[in-house]
Amino acid sequence: MFEPNPIQARLLMAVQNLAFENQHLIDRSRAAGDQVLAPPAQAHLYLGRRTQESFEAVATAVGVPQSVLAYTTAAGQRGHRWQPGQPLLSTEEIARDTLVAGHRVAVGHLQEMAGIGAAVAHQEPLSRTGFAAFRRAMGYSWQQVGAVGHALALTGPERRHAWEPTGTAWTTSVAQTVGGLQRSELLARWRAIVDTESYASMPVRVLRDAGISLDDISRQLPVLPDRMVELAAAARQPPDSVSEATGGDIGTAIEVTGTELQTESETTDHTAAPPHGRLDGRDVGPDP
Repeated sequence: MFEPNPIQARLLMAVQNLAFENQHLIDRSRAAGDQVLAPPAQAHLYLGRRTQESFEAVATAVGVPQSVLAYTTAAGQRGHRWQPGQPLLSTEEIARDTLVAGHRVAVGHLQEMAGIGAAVAHQEPLSRTGFAAFRRAMGYSWQQVGAVGHALALTGPERRHAWEPTGTAWTTSVAQTVGGLQRSELLARWRAIVDTESYASMPVRVLRDAGISLDDISRQLPVLPDRMVELAAAARQPPDSVSEATGGDIGTAIEVTGTELQTESETTDHTAAPPHGRLDGRDVGPDP
């Protein structure tokens, strides 16, 4: 029997209830005689599925076994909402070393996200809307990674190793990785980040509701998201142009989109990103 802790239980509740809602939407359309979902329903289902996937990823990161996720998803699809205390028949366990290793990967992805934001802002003309969407998406990711670190009760050495797992500064590693990307790949990764904005806030909201505070999150990550982008921008410049880089394109982009850091869960209008990647028709940056 798997007995979830309070954080795991909240995430499982979200997974099961989203599976219920997604299936209900499909069943209701079929009952009406529609063979294909209408565009608004398709957009709603797209958002529901992406949100469910993001909850599943966070649940896995904090130790929920795949067998438990499969069971709760199936229960929701069969028409059952989450019930507190419902039995979860699984003896599967995830080793803590596996979870800590997964967290290191997530931190690395967050750092690469900062590098991608810095590179695109330097190379491409960006609208205020586009860079603001990136900042929100990165802010949500930053909160999520920090909240998972808190849920895992990482030790000081584990936190430091996650931030810089090698003897090379994270900014240097990111500059080397991002610098090797072709323009089309760089822009595709930018757009993939921005497209998460429509649903990335949901797991963060649940983690915050579970009692994880911004102070808890900040203790896990030594640098705030906007500053990460600035540091990544500086690392990709020649030494004699560092001051210009940190004060130029990135600093200006951050200033014009608002000086507040994207570290609060914000209410969204729940409008889905359609499958081809556009966010509500907004200009969120150049196409690959």
